[in-house]
Amino acid sequence: MSRIILLLLLTIGIAVHANAARPVTVAQLNQLLAAAHGQSDRKVAGQIAALELTERASSLRLARWETEFPGHRCHEVLTQLADAAAFLDLPTSDMPANPQPDFDAQKAMLAKAVDYANKTITRLPNFYATRQTEHYEDNPAQETIDRSNSTMIGRGARMGMSPGQSEYVPMHSFGQSSVTVSYRDGYELVNSKRANISAQGSSVPGLTTTGEFGPILALVLRDAANGKIMWAHWEEGVNGIEAVFRYAVSQGQSGYTVTIPLGARTHQVDPAYHGEIAIDPNTGSIMRITVVANFQYPYQRAYTAIAVEYGNVAIGGTTYICPVKSVAISRMPTAAVGDEFDYAAPLQTQMNDVAFIQYHLFRSESRIVPVTGESDEPPPQPTH
Repeated sequence: MSRIILLLLLTIGIAVHANAARPVTVAQLNQLLAAAHGQSDRKVAGQIAALELTERASSLRLARWETEFPGHRCHEVLTQLADAAAFLDLPTSDMPANPQPDFDAQKAMLAKAVDYANKTITRLPNFYATRQTEHYEDNPAQETIDRSNSTMIGRGARMGMSPGQSEYVPMHSFGQSSVTVSYRDGYELVNSKRANISAQGSSVPGLTTTGEFGPILALVLRDAANGKIMWAHWEEGVNGIEAVFRYAVSQGQSGYTVTIPLGARTHQVDPAYHGEIAIDPNTGSIMRITVVANFQYPYQRAYTAIAVEYGNVAIGGTTYICPVKSVAISRMPTAAVGDEFDYAAPLQTQMNDVAFIQYHLFRSESRIVPVTGESDEPPPQPTH
């Protein structure tokens, strides 16, 4: 009987905090911010900190918000709100009302995107850039049992809380890091090794991703060619109108690797995944890409997602399209039993907001890498 009560207390305690955020649309948040003009950074941040977006805020809209509210506290809260919603649909009002392209036009855009990923990226010069990361995470409420006297013990327990239950701490900044990323001869280098697209939930500062400079594009387009891809909508981007496609890749076709923490050990899995690809319809340049994992048993409680935005970057006096921002989210159980999750354990959310800045050319090594041949991978075909 006491065991059932303990589990109920844990469940109730987590549910109360998890539902504390008030959902708002992008338009509603925009109205709240418009009414807050002239107020202090601290006051505005306090008003919007308890909100949760139900739609994705475009990078253009987020840039406007941050220009209007440039304070540190507002920046942190707006970043958390926008990043947490980075994998949701845009509000319909933010989608241009252009007619949907026909099937042949869609095929042509996807073929340009494949050509861009296979050729244009390999022609980038050798360079290095700074990956600037802001790490956020929450601390889920937890309970422990002192088995010597069957008494509940909770870390951080205080007046007004259930005995033995630690306090839930909502998403907050947990530190910053700044590292140099190199790109040489068509490959992103991490610790002098080629990077593949992957996500990890067990490394300092808590979550890492690799592959934003090219592998993620080639991987998704290759896998999507064997999966499903279909038209989604038009979208207003930094460089103009973008064509957005949705795709889905089955587990058997997946080349996306996620490292699952299992206590002191880790396990690598290649889950099924889905996401969106935003393409410049004129050039085939990929301007945004998302990867959301679909885990199966025994990892179905896990969640990982990556979004990368690309933009114009000047390197050595020439403009190239390179990563400018990425968002990575991981939600994992806080404990493991042997080689499996502890399914009674609460989930912890970690989030990285990454800016790619300070691009510099390797002048002594700069050269154009010639294209030696065509890719063997067929372009993905849109689904009727």
